[in-house]
Amino acid sequence: MKASDLPVGPCRRRELPRLRELLNQVFITERGAGGDIFEFAPLLYSEQNVENLRVVRRGRAIVGHAGILPRRIRWRGQVLHAGLIGGVCCREDLRGQGIGTLAMQDVARRMAQLQLDFGVLWTGSPGFYRRLGWRHGGGISIMRIAEAAGEGAVQREIIPLSDSPLGPADCHALHAGAGRDEVLRTPEETELLLSTGTRDALLALRGGRLVGYAAHDGSTVREIEGDADTCVALLSHAAALGHRLCVFPLNDPRLPAIAQALPVDIQRGPLGMILIVGREGLVAKIAEEAGSSPDDLGIGSDVDTEVLAARLFGSPDDEPTDRPLPMHLHIDYLDHV
Repeated sequence: MKASDLPVGPCRRRELPRLRELLNQVFITERGAGGDIFEFAPLLYSEQNVENLRVVRRGRAIVGHAGILPRRIRWRGQVLHAGLIGGVCCREDLRGQGIGTLAMQDVARRMAQLQLDFGVLWTGSPGFYRRLGWRHGGGISIMRIAEAAGEGAVQREIIPLSDSPLGPADCHALHAGAGRDEVLRTPEETELLLSTGTRDALLALRGGRLVGYAAHDGSTVREIEGDADTCVALLSHAAALGHRLCVFPLNDPRLPAIAQALPVDIQRGPLGMILIVGREGLVAKIAEEAGSSPDDLGIGSDVDTEVLAARLFGSPDDEPTDRPLPMHLHIDYLDHV
């Protein structure tokens, strides 16, 4: 049977152990890593999300996969619906035969069924996804903190979340209150995000009150909350522990003040890759929020998909602007577990 004739569709609950075996082989064993991919991403690989775990079958074996985690994205007064894509893979002995393409084509169909506005994925191999219509969009600022960074002039009490009487719910309230353009989460999701696997957070206290946190996984701070002074204290402490990378939204207003206080290097990079799924609905939401017509915003029906993606989501080359577009959404892998 040709790869293009293999059946593809949702994973069944009884098939989850087979899917787990394939994903751990590809993402853990082949890379010489440790752990369990299901434990690393419990929201994606949950029994409640099996309809969105799209698998390619060869007989009773699962030989390919691409998963979707539907999430809500806040942009000003609008809520956008995105599909965060993960676990795209094929069994090692069958690679190069189009199985990954089958899985991703089914993902696109499923996202349309779910009436999502767009999909987001992260990859080091963009060529494969470009052939399927995905485009780079948006951007992030990646801060590298010098190893010699000291504690700085700003004084905050810094303690690990795991050693604190405070909990993820307190971090959730702080993050929600900041009103940044982020993935909307429930308190339960925040608890998973901050405490799954090797994840933890550093808390910043002032007078016993929570004023910031830095959620980290390995060497990278994936999310940081608090004002610029609090970020300086958190990053100084994180650097001393070996967490010397920090991801920020592309044009985060806190960056200049942090860079003045700490020896850091900041580089811009792509957020990931975007596939616009529900063009008409997405454009209507953006136009309504911006208070302008699609044509005036440069996102009318005559604009091709490549230009539309760049206009909506921007790129790391974009300078900060007060114009309504691009959206400057910040979605990092921390939101995709």
